[in-house]
Amino acid sequence: MGVLETVLNSRKFDLNDDVLMEFNDYFDRENRYYNLFSLDEGDIWVLQNFVEQIRHMDLDSTIYVCTYGYEIVNSKGEKSTYADALWIDTVLPVSKIEELIEKSGVAEPSDITFVKDSDEIGHGSIWLVTQEKQNPKVIERTDHKQINHMIMLYWD
Repeated sequence: MGVLETVLNSRKFDLNDDVLMEFNDYFDRENRYYNLFSLDEGDIWVLQNFVEQIRHMDLDSTIYVCTYGYEIVNSKGEKSTYADALWIDTVLPVSKIEELIEKSGVAEPSDITFVKDSDEIGHGSIWLVTQEKQNPKVIERTDHKQINHMIMLYWD
């Protein structure tokens, strides 16, 4: 059982909560089939390359997958989680992110905005799930000044 699955089985989040997990943790080998994303499997590889480009340009950046705080049943009848947005904590301007999207060939998001300006956030609590094998941690993020300046990419 993966970290996010363990967390979702052990606690309940409000439907308005946003649950963040670092990009590499969300898409790691162990969680790959439980953690679903709105892009097709082939597009995930392009998305991973896009994320690496951001990290290369801003070594202090952190890219999160924003998932819903509950499980769904996927098309195969299996429990899974689902995400359709990235939250990017970076010093890069939105224009640079847009340029990288175009150059990388990643599917164009439906919306690119600052988290504070997005209609897609749940307006509940914001939780960070950390990837620690024996004892995953769930931390409430309360630094709204930092969160509000993150760039959100949302795929409809």
